[in-house]
Amino acid sequence: MAASSLLRSLTRHARGASAYHRHQPWSSFSTTAAASAVGARDDARKGFPGLGPTAKGEKARVVVLGIGWAGSRLMKDLDTSGYDVVCVAPRNHMVFTPLLASTCVGTLEFRSVAEPVARIQPAVSNAPGSHFLLARCTGVDPEAHTIDCEAVTDGEKDTMEPWKFKVAYDKLVFACGAEASTFGIRGVMEHAIFLREVHHAQEIRRRLLLNLMLSEVPGLSEEEKRRLLHCVVVGGGPTGVEFSGELSDFIMRDVKQRYSHVKDYIHVTLIEANDILSSFDVRLRQYATNQLLKSGVRLVRGIVKGVQPNKLILDNGEEVPYGLLVWSTGVGASPFVESLPFPKSPGGRIGVDEWLRVPSVRDVYAIGDCSGFLESTGKDVLPALAQVAERQGKYLASLLNNVMKAGGGHANSEVEADPGPPFVYKHLGSMATVGRNKALVDLRQSKESRGISLAGFLSWIIWRSAYLTRVVSWRNRFYVAINWLTTLLFGRDISRI
Repeated sequence: MAASSLLRSLTRHARGASAYHRHQPWSSFSTTAAASAVGARDDARKGFPGLGPTAKGEKARVVVLGIGWAGSRLMKDLDTSGYDVVCVAPRNHMVFTPLLASTCVGTLEFRSVAEPVARIQPAVSNAPGSHFLLARCTGVDPEAHTIDCEAVTDGEKDTMEPWKFKVAYDKLVFACGAEASTFGIRGVMEHAIFLREVHHAQEIRRRLLLNLMLSEVPGLSEEEKRRLLHCVVVGGGPTGVEFSGELSDFIMRDVKQRYSHVKDYIHVTLIEANDILSSFDVRLRQYATNQLLKSGVRLVRGIVKGVQPNKLILDNGEEVPYGLLVWSTGVGASPFVESLPFPKSPGGRIGVDEWLRVPSVRDVYAIGDCSGFLESTGKDVLPALAQVAERQGKYLASLLNNVMKAGGGHANSEVEADPGPPFVYKHLGSMATVGRNKALVDLRQSKESRGISLAGFLSWIIWRSAYLTRVVSWRNRFYVAINWLTTLLFGRDISRI
């Protein structure tokens, strides 16, 4: 059904390509860009592989690049009675990242934190002009209102070779997120595992259980056994602390019962250049430190200078052997975002104005971790947090819905109307679990302001309750609740699948 709808859409757009909108001068791009736009329009008239321009009388098309917190909230709230939605992303699900660390040790199943795009926005599976495209955007032509894409085929044995195609848009929204920061440290990309996607959590779980099983095989030296069972986490932010807490809890409650022969060898080290959880209240930071130490986590203050296959080097020359290395030191702009011909905000993100528009071109917006306020706005770049991205997605959906209702939904047809109030972010607080049924809740709006801060078992109940209600669908809320219950009653599953 979906394939036939896509085929009809491709055919219709190819035939109606001659109805392409006349572009008005708006961008500050060079003559070369203008020439390429002419070529793109010629291709559009002939018909090109992909989704051609929308014809007169059709719905305007919003193309969303990415299905993270920002993109998923935008798609959920977009009015599909006036817009066709096309999502271009290398995965077909949104990841509920606050609970991702729990999947590494079997507290939760992987599908509990993955929300399919069709559940977020059903139009992509049942509306004729709306689609989900498993692909990556490789370039954008703002003058021609088209993007270049390449299909994602995973590149494994017997899979199809990736192919290229174009997608024309009326409104384009960059919500492609950011990438883990390695700070140029040699060996990180080759030997460390990040914790941002479901496949990262799966790889961590496989590696951890493999090392546990291998450590019981005869013939392994004491030194090699200790290295194999040494789990090192680099980065003392919420993700690093939560993973360290989950891992230490897993070791104390499950590993020492089911792997009694190696229980004295396995341990966790958390490496951070400064204080852990630096954005939290001082009292909460000290509480987290004490809880991690009680759980057997070794805290090391230092800077990683290099990573080798079996050990990493700190700035003081200390060598730290490891069997599992998890890298969680924050995020930065991706090479794709850096390559885009748009003004950048501090940190290399796509620069936007107060209404989340890319001011140098028409009909282009950016939200989430890939965007930041331009210096000319006088606003600080917002932190790369899920609540920032989600709130931006909600705001932009409302803005685009109002634009459509005012008759400005199609390309280059925006009316001179008040866009409404600019986007304003108000921090709602931070939460993190530290294992052993303990968590931190910091409800201050900023580091300098005062507010409620809690720690302990009550905070853990608040943490679980808050995230259970924030899981996108009722299906996944049920999954999460059942997973928590089965873990409480029977312990974590240690099968290596």
